[in-house]
Amino acid sequence: MTFDRDNPATWWGFNPLIIAHDVGRSRDRSTAVVGGNSTFQPRLTGMTEFIELPQGLYGSARASALAQVDRRQENNALIVADLSNDASYAEVLYETFGRRVIGLQISRHGDGMQFERRPVRNSAMPVYTIGRTYLLNLFHDELNASQIRMVDNDMSRKAFAQLAELETEQRETGIVYKCPAGRHDDLGMSCAMLAWAARHPHLSNWVNFIRPRTTRVRTQQYGWAAFT
Repeated sequence: MTFDRDNPATWWGFNPLIIAHDVGRSRDRSTAVVGGNSTFQPRLTGMTEFIELPQGLYGSARASALAQVDRRQENNALIVADLSNDASYAEVLYETFGRRVIGLQISRHGDGMQFERRPVRNSAMPVYTIGRTYLLNLFHDELNASQIRMVDNDMSRKAFAQLAELETEQRETGIVYKCPAGRHDDLGMSCAMLAWAARHPHLSNWVNFIRPRTTRVRTQQYGWAAFT
């Protein structure tokens, strides 16, 4: 398939391949978004799979469901996982994926540059702190700069709709994004997490944890309409 900048299903591979994993609370679904930077245009980030994991999964059961997504990618992805609501989940993820996991603590403040090394078994996992507003603004800026491309399907449109439905509230500390009552933003947040990881200056260091192997993107019959 000929490379098409607007259709990441034609990119043949990502450099690196990333799975962003937002962890939902009891009434929400945990999600995973698969994508990464184009091997042809490294400044361009693509997203090809948008997955809502089954509800009611916790701990090892949730990690096992995420591992099914990872196996479809030949166990070759960098896992960027939200640990905001369950710090103990880091241990479970490490048992499942090893050193490929990068943790993310989403809070009120932080630019996603500072991290702590959280102990897991006989090793440590880097866990970065980032403000929710900062994370969403970064993703919004990447969209406006036309540096994000998604396959066009029902799940990608659902992810984008979640972000479009977010309400903003102006406070003394700045704008705050709020999810409307009864709505969800987990799939959209996974997109924002992937975009953050794809642009992070530490990305090359994280990639050292991945086996040096090329992963192909399976051909998908999707057209593309730019999300801007």
